[in-house]
This record gives sequence, C-alpha cells and structure tokens, in this order.
Amino acid sequence: MIECRDLTKTFGFGKEKLKALDGVSFRIAPGQIAGLLGPDGAGKTTLMRHLCGLLRPDSGSVSVLGLDSVRESAKIQNQVGYVPQKFGLYENLTVAENIQLYASLHGIPKSDLAQRVPRLLKITLLERFTERMAGKLSGGMKQKLALICALISRPRLMLLDEPTVGVDVLARREMWLILRRIVEEENMTVVASTAYLDEADYCDQTLILFEGRLLAQGTPEEIRKKAEGLTESPTFEEAFQALICGSVPQRLVRKNPVREDAPVRIRVENLVQRFGNFTAVDQISFKIRSGEIFGLLGANGAGKTTTFRMLCGLNRPTEGQIEVDGKPLTQNLEKMRAQTGYVAQKFSLYGDLSVRQNMEFYGGAYGVRGKLLQERIAWAMDAFQLGPFARMNAEKLSMGFKRRLAMACALLHEPSIVFLDEATSGTDPISRHEFWKRILELADSGVAVIITTHFMDEAQYCDRILIMRDGRSIAVGSAEEIRKLGGNAETLEDAFVALVSDDHPETQTETHSVSAVQEDGK
Repeated sequence: MIECRDLTKTFGFGKEKLKALDGVSFRIAPGQIAGLLGPDGAGKTTLMRHLCGLLRPDSGSVSVLGLDSVRESAKIQNQVGYVPQKFGLYENLTVAENIQLYASLHGIPKSDLAQRVPRLLKITLLERFTERMAGKLSGGMKQKLALICALISRPRLMLLDEPTVGVDVLARREMWLILRRIVEEENMTVVASTAYLDEADYCDQTLILFEGRLLAQGTPEEIRKKAEGLTESPTFEEAFQALICGSVPQRLVRKNPVREDAPVRIRVENLVQRFGNFTAVDQISFKIRSGEIFGLLGANGAGKTTTFRMLCGLNRPTEGQIEVDGKPLTQNLEKMRAQTGYVAQKFSLYGDLSVRQNMEFYGGAYGVRGKLLQERIAWAMDAFQLGPFARMNAEKLSMGFKRRLAMACALLHEPSIVFLDEATSGTDPISRHEFWKRILELADSGVAVIITTHFMDEAQYCDRILIMRDGRSIAVGSAEEIRKLGGNAETLEDAFVALVSDDHPETQTETHSVSAVQEDGK
C-alpha cells in the first residue's frame, strides 16, 4: 500500500536549514491501521504530506497504491482521503451542507450519496445533527464530520493527522472504533498520527519518528519489548520515551504539597452561565487554594471553557459569585488580570510575529519591560526549548511548539494564578513531561493552577478534580477518590468514562463526594 525508500526533505536555507525527514524507509501493508508517533517537530506532518503527493522529496521516493508520489500525484490524490490538523470544515454550513459540498468537489453522483451518506452518519452517530451548524458542534463531532467528508469518495487509503487532538476520552474511543469498523468493512488502509500514546493499542503497526529519522516500526507489543530491562511491565509510553531518550523518566513528584490551611485564592458559589435558553454552566461551586492544582474534567461541551472564561473575567456570570482573595471578581478585575496567566484552548498568539516578538509584546502588555523582560525571555527560551525558533513566525511552528510558546508568554510576568485550558493538547509525551515539571514547580512556589485536560495521566497530578457533565458538577475529589466514585475503577480514565457515560446513574443527580457514596454503602 505504501513504500518509502530513503525519503529526505529539508526546509530553509543556510543557517535556517531544517532536515524534516532524514532517510526514512518503511512499508505498510493493505488493510492495516498504522500509527505515526513522535515528538513535536519529528516530521510526522511532513511525511503525511509526502504520502498524499503534496510535497516533492529532496531525495528518495514514495510509492502509494503503486503510484509514484511525484509523477502521479494527481492519481494518488483521487484515491486518498486526507484530514490535516486544520481540516477545512465550513462552520457557517450545516453538517448536511458540508457533506454535500465535499461530495460535489469529488464529483460523487447523487445515486451513490443516497446509500453512502446515511451509512456514514449512522456509523459516526451524527444522524440527529444533520441540520446543526458545523461551528456549533463539539470537538469530537467536528472530527467525525471531517472524517465523513474525507470518506465520502470511498478512498483506498485514509491519512489522518492527529484526528483526536482536543477530543475527550469517550469521543476518542468512539473515533478509533469507527476507524476499525471502516477498515474491516471497506478493506481500507489508515495512517494516523496521534499525540495520545494510549491510542497505539488501536493500531496494527506503529512507526516512531524522531528528528526526521525512523527509530522503530512494529506492533505495539514489539515496541513495548524495547523498554524491557529499563522498567517493569513497560507501557507503550515508557517504551516510546526509552526509544527517544534512552531511558524512562521518573514520575514527577510535588516537593511542597498544597497545605489544607493554605489561603483560598478563588471561591466560586452557585455559578450559572446561560446563553439564551441554553444553560452552559449550572450551579457550580468550588474553591482553590494557593499552591493547589485544580483540574476541571469533562467531555467536550461539558462547560469547562465557559467556567474558565468566567473565572478570568472574560464572561460575566448569569448568576452566582466569584471571589478572588476574598473580594468579588467584579471589584477586583484589573488586579486579577495583572496576576493571572492564561493559556487558551486555541492558539491565540500572533502568527505573523516571530517567537521573540510575541514574547516582547506579551511581556510589555503585562508591564514587564527593559532588562527584566530580556531576562524573562531568556528564561522562557531555555525553559521551553524555543531558542532555535526565536526568529521563526509563530504560525510556522508545529502544534506542540505553539503550545510551548503560549505557555511561555503566559508565564513571563510571573503570575500567581495560572489558567491552562487544554494547554498540552497536541503535544508529545516528552514535551508534556517538561510542561508538568514547570507546572509542579509553579504550584510548589504557591501559584494556584487551574487546568482542563483530556489526558487522564495528567489529571493524576491534580490535588483535586471536579468532573463536569452538561454544565453541572457530578464528582469532586482527589484522583484516588474519583476512582472510588467510578466504581473502584483501576484507572482514572475508566472512572471518568464510568462517571460521564449515559448509563451511569450518578451523572443524573447532584455532585457526589466519597463520603456521600460511602454513607450509601456503595
């Protein structure tokens, strides 16, 4: 199905030259799901673009479906479905209109659509949403719609560039089950890159890239065996890190755990946010102490980002009270913003400014200037390994390095409260390990950290977790307490799935705590 021979690709000139792919060779058999894994900047997207004939190799060759990627790129593109990281859905069109548009672009006869579209809508569970605007869909539903648009032409090969980034655990599981079903029913081949290494087990083959070179190819079990001797019963992520770094990083540990008597920085009472007749956040209450890492978890559309925006003063609550350092937020808004760092879900920096220019702008906006600003920029360049990209426009960075830049800009003014809205989404495990090292250091120094994440292994670092569903709080407690609430689940991910799934009785009632469950004898 795919054969790469000594594939090499370099971008830039002189000192700016970057070897994105360096002698990559591999084969992928038909009817398989192949996972493409590697740290930020490893060359995954560049490889994807070669596979669909969008880039010309400097040397080497790429054969897809028996066709040469340079001489026969148009033929390849007619038989390949490609969903890039930024797929071109039209947010002002409905689900049905987006599908019709892509069908027209591919010249699909209406007679074929009559059978094809209902089946794809049924598989992806989007049957009830055909008249909804694409811009109103959750992250998981948008990815499913993008998948339908790419599948409409019955491609023999599907290329998916990080299709589950920013998607909650339930939707990710659904997506991979959909892919497996389509592969089996239509004898399709899938190549998918992913930042979630737990997804490797959905793949038949995995390819690990690092600095443009292919380090390993094999089944998930074969990759795990490469870490034997370094750690007991290695996970795929540990094997991945061993291949990249030569060792398995030790688990991060808090040096100064949050004290129970630490001062309360943020207090939220009965918070409500309505948009017309829709209630996005419904009677949420919690408090966050200095030095505490507080996690907001929930499926896409649960109300996490809306809660964040109210806490930052970007949205005014419909009802309820937010206090910062004992004063109402409305009376303390400017002071709150001056001591707050915020990393949004979507990349919100200036793409046409360089990495350094973004830092200089945001540092100045927060009142950091002169020698201190230069010292803070030097710290950020080193801490987030952005030095080699200082002169590069932010828009040209990979998704993972964009996240690093956003985090760096948010920390330049040394805030005492930090909001991280899926700040590590799209970053590789090595980068996430470095991110969390910084986050734990912040918390150890007394900074209050509020974070949303779809990585359940990250949620383990939170002192307390609040799980939301449909705008309401359904569970709150430490990671261990959440596992008990989820039916004594073995992992936090299993507990989360149990709590937010439709058939869990507790998701239909009020917030639960461990003590309440124990009193019920459950």
